Amino acid sequence: MTERFNVGIVGSGWISGVHVQALRAVPGVEVRANWSPTQASRERFGAEHKIPYTAETREALLARDDLDAVCVNTPNALHAEAAIAAMRAGKHVIVEKPLATTLEDAEAMAAASRETGKRVAYAEELCFVPKFLEVKRLIESGALGKVYRVKQSEKHGGAYSPWFFEADLAGGGILMDMGCHSIEFARWLLGKPSVKSVYAEMSTVMTPRLGVDFQMDDDLILVVEFEGGVSALLESSWCRQGGMESTTQILGTEGVIDAPLLLEGQGLRMFSLSGTPDKPFETRGWSYPDWEWLWQNGYPQEMAHFIDSFRRGEAPSESVADGDAVLEIMLAAYQCAGTGRKVDLPFRPKGVRRPVDLWKNPR
Repeated sequence: MTERFNVGIVGSGWISGVHVQALRAVPGVEVRANWSPTQASRERFGAEHKIPYTAETREALLARDDLDAVCVNTPNALHAEAAIAAMRAGKHVIVEKPLATTLEDAEAMAAASRETGKRVAYAEELCFVPKFLEVKRLIESGALGKVYRVKQSEKHGGAYSPWFFEADLAGGGILMDMGCHSIEFARWLLGKPSVKSVYAEMSTVMTPRLGVDFQMDDDLILVVEFEGGVSALLESSWCRQGGMESTTQILGTEGVIDAPLLLEGQGLRMFSLSGTPDKPFETRGWSYPDWEWLWQNGYPQEMAHFIDSFRRGEAPSESVADGDAVLEIMLAAYQCAGTGRKVDLPFRPKGVRRPVDLWKNPR
């Protein structure tokens, strides 16, 4: 029999619901408790997902001795505080991307992990997508010859909650929400080589958003140059109308792979003027509903790996170090967009509370 492993959820937004489903797909895992700051939200979330215990405070959640780990799904700027508190309460931590909004917070999370002996797993589901695992295997087999470029595009019509558009909570716009996906995906696919330089162009195309006077990035082109002569061309946008786009192309001296994450014609085709309630911007217009979406996007596989790592006392394959590396690249991207000049790494500016500020006021 698989040993029971209990998890608590911090947060009550869309990704928290996804993580509950993914965790429950892992044998032996039970989601035992949840908490978020707003009473109505946490009670609704607990009831909707049939979670046994809804805590009134974060302290009450972390004090429970039946929890082995906590999944942190708060707004970006609040990740570190919740994660460090959980580790000090004796819990392993799964942190939704991005890891943090400041280098100081990222370093504090790493320090807390060392001090407490508790692991931090960085939630980046693209690194667990079955299709992309096969792409990585093909690259490593030499089927493409020498890979010289990764192209990845992830775009839709915008985030679903106002906090994504508030700099104090999000730290930045599309780069902090979706660009971080593409960055870590490219790093992982290529074997996590060192980064030489970063170049970025970004703009504010559509404002306001969900009632917020949005003045951050919502459209982005990013070029990451790695050691060894390979580069990644990454595009992210909240401005694409007509549904979600997620495409990947790998170019090598002896071959090419096209690997779109979302394929048309999987058996369902839908047109909706308003979109579905959970993802209105992505499903507005024509879309292709996928009944195996959770698995095809790698969420259960991601959680299974994290829980197995915690049980074994081993570092997960996506860790606090990876989240830190992604954050450094994002800071360099904002700096480049502000100066118009390519930024060489390492680039670790301290005292930057909101990464997007480097776009308007570069160092």
